[in-house]
Amino acid sequence: MDADWKTLRDELPKGVLDRLDERRLRRKLGAELASLRKELSLTQQTVAAGASMTQNTVSKIEGSDDVLLSSITRYMHSLGGGVEVILKTSDGKIRRVDLDPDIQIKSA
Repeated sequence: MDADWKTLRDELPKGVLDRLDERRLRRKLGAELASLRKELSLTQQTVAAGASMTQNTVSKIEGSDDVLLSSITRYMHSLGGGVEVILKTSDGKIRRVDLDPDIQIKSA
């Protein structure tokens, strides 16, 4: 089979395309974590050692569409950072939950 992904994707039913797009969006967090790790010139093995997890677990986090908040926190701690969650309601209210209030963010 010599067809490329774009050609195959164009032939998929709309429902399948919608599910694929949804999964891609849900993996955005893992992709952002991987991007941040790479910007800091860290390997998955280095992050794994700092987070007390395996390199395989770090890889799964970076490629996952459903990550535990505790895993994200451990991952970020291994980078020397922290985690803040923003809760948004449908009526526009926002609440910030700082899971690491003792970590001070340096201004750029």
